[in-house]
Amino acid sequence: MKTASLIIAGITALVALTSCRGKHAGTTANTGVADIAFAKETFEMLARGDATVDPKIDWKTLQSFSVNVGAKYVTYKTEADQKGFRDGFITQFSSSFIDQGGKLENFANWRVDEADTLKTVVIADSTNGLLKLSVTDRNETRRLSGIEMVKQPSP
Repeated sequence: MKTASLIIAGITALVALTSCRGKHAGTTANTGVADIAFAKETFEMLARGDATVDPKIDWKTLQSFSVNVGAKYVTYKTEADQKGFRDGFITQFSSSFIDQGGKLENFANWRVDEADTLKTVVIADSTNGLLKLSVTDRNETRRLSGIEMVKQPSP
């Protein structure tokens, strides 16, 4: 019985190891290009305060600048309350972006930093650091699930 358990454990480990996907496995160049276009468009819509960006965001899992927005969002039980939260977030994000002197033309060199079958991290250079946007694919629908700005060290 012990030998059978070891064999099963060994086979399971072998299957797991041979099925492991690398950092970029399971993605194609077309997926990367599509994710870059999606991330850029979604970020630009959010920065402009365009309310039609709403369905492009994964509200239940959204992380924005180290804040778990999704955890707050799921506490709202009615659709009206959730809609109010989404509208408020979009408006506040845009206002903050503009108030801080953000300019969309300051973001350049959009590219995929890492990708797997569930998530792609798209990055762009800016005058304030590196913008990192997480794009997740749930139920074959792309959604923005993370926004982060990584400050670059001063030279």
